Amino acid sequence: MKGWRQRTKIEKVDFYSRGTLHVMSCLMLLVWVCVPILLAVPAEPLPLVIAALVMVLAAGLAYSGVSAVRQALDYYMHRRPAPWTNLAWCGGLVMLLMAAVAGFEATARLSDQAAHTALLFAPVPFAVPLAMVVSVRVFIAVSGVAVLMGTAFLAATGERGMGLAVAPPIVLMGLLFSASVGRPSAWSLSLIWELKRSKDTEARLAVAEERLRFGRDLHDVMGRNLAVIALKSELALQMVRRGRPEAVDQMVEVQRLAQEAQRDVREVVRGSRKADLRVELSGAVSVLESAGVRCFVAGADRPELPTAVHAALGWVVREATTNVLRHGDAKWCSIAVSVTPAAFRGQERVVLTVENNGASEELVGADGCGLAGLRERLAALDGTLEARHGERGIFRLTATVPVEAATT
Repeated sequence: MKGWRQRTKIEKVDFYSRGTLHVMSCLMLLVWVCVPILLAVPAEPLPLVIAALVMVLAAGLAYSGVSAVRQALDYYMHRRPAPWTNLAWCGGLVMLLMAAVAGFEATARLSDQAAHTALLFAPVPFAVPLAMVVSVRVFIAVSGVAVLMGTAFLAATGERGMGLAVAPPIVLMGLLFSASVGRPSAWSLSLIWELKRSKDTEARLAVAEERLRFGRDLHDVMGRNLAVIALKSELALQMVRRGRPEAVDQMVEVQRLAQEAQRDVREVVRGSRKADLRVELSGAVSVLESAGVRCFVAGADRPELPTAVHAALGWVVREATTNVLRHGDAKWCSIAVSVTPAAFRGQERVVLTVENNGASEELVGADGCGLAGLRERLAALDGTLEARHGERGIFRLTATVPVEAATT
């Protein structure tokens, strides 16, 4: 199992919800069924044996109930088949447990409150997963059968009058309580995971859109040059066959076009043709807002910055936006651009700060093509990049570039 701090927010909610349902099933049996019987058991052989049988059946029901809850949740979220076998075991164990409690009642008198709480909470490990698996109509039908069985249980223990009259509403209340806990919990978890899948899809679409942009740029750069190179190469070939000296000029032109195409490809790969801080800030706001992340931008309008600074910081914004979408579970993201006074290390420096509350700790010190590539890009301008986690889970990415070095 993953550690708590290593889980994402959705995984934490999933773990908490499942754990609550599991613990609730066991806790209900322990507190409201087993404990009253243990407190009421006399020092006689037969009641002791029946009490021990109740404990064994309760333990088996708790174990089966936990397994059924896990399988029912997975079934509700379309991850596995319905746990009919486990539900059948839980239903059988509930009936045996109620029969054992009735036998204990016949040999050692239980209080009316203890008998009613046993009716109320004994079916919980069976009813909670059942509410996730079957339809509402089937659950109502099963509840009707359970009400009749609970009433028969109290009648078998000798209950009469008002004690017997309140049995049906007590059993019905326990079943409705189980349904109100089980099915909404499964629905909430299913909705959360569906939103997570939608967010992942949004991130993949953003990456795909960036790849399409890169493909369009590469096509625009290479399409014309390659067409001209092919045409001039064919022309030079025809001139060589005819023995014309102009073929040399055509091949020189082909060489020049090839070098120009090579230079343009480098520019596309480096992003210098498109990477602009103002454009990237606008795109980041659009992409993050569409993915459900609130985005705040300060200091975006700084036309006095050199072109190299705009390009380098534009790449930082692009990579930070991608990291927020793909590697975290952020609810908000803030981007700020500022210029420090010249007194700082004797020169003005542009500072770009990107903060969010959901990035993964794996990004800090990454050696891949992301943050490491940004550090290399900024190092060419004598700049730096710092990534670290702050208080309350806030991830901060800070890029600094000296204005004078970028200008020269």
